[in-house]
Amino acid sequence: MSQRPDKNSSLRTRAYEAIKDKIIYLNLKPGDKIFESEIAQELGVSRTPVREALLLLENELLVECDPRLGFQVKRLTPTEIEEYFAIRIVFEEFVAPFIIERITREEIEALKRNVEEADESVKGGDLTQIIRRETDFHTILYQAAKSEMFFHIISRIVDKFQWLRAIGLSAPGGAEISLGDHRAILEVVEARDTEALKRLMTEHIRHGKERFEQMKALFF
Repeated sequence: MSQRPDKNSSLRTRAYEAIKDKIIYLNLKPGDKIFESEIAQELGVSRTPVREALLLLENELLVECDPRLGFQVKRLTPTEIEEYFAIRIVFEEFVAPFIIERITREEIEALKRNVEEADESVKGGDLTQIIRRETDFHTILYQAAKSEMFFHIISRIVDKFQWLRAIGLSAPGGAEISLGDHRAILEVVEARDTEALKRLMTEHIRHGKERFEQMKALFF
């Protein structure tokens, strides 16, 4: 007999995804208070699944609970920010050889389509779509490595990468620079050049950090 879906779990997941999207796409900024009643009304649910979702996001270090103010979007410390960028460099240098060795022609074509779609998003100035395309590009690369262990580990922290990336992409010219980096990465992936991929992925992260530094005063 198949089990009936847990309605409470479904509502919690819906609230979780909605709040996380608001954070990652910068509709809620670091330090912003999160009003449970407003989220509940917006989603047409009770406050219970919203609170459960916030507890999950607190565990993932995207929100924090102040005893006086309640839930708010987490403010990262300078040390945490530095560590996130450093960790990403380590991860991507590690995975680069697997990408070059295991990526398929279909995945390379998916990267090409992504770059074309990102170009349209950049021209249209749609920040949400720019962030989505940027994230999708990296997801395709990570999946191309065919490493279950790597993907399991990176999945636990990728939301934070996406969040910091979004802030950097909001900088003047940030999206154009990032798109140029992606074009260069695609070229060396297609050429199956491991060392060039390591170098370009590291440069891409450093470019992102530079753009983030331009904007962080507005967010932290």
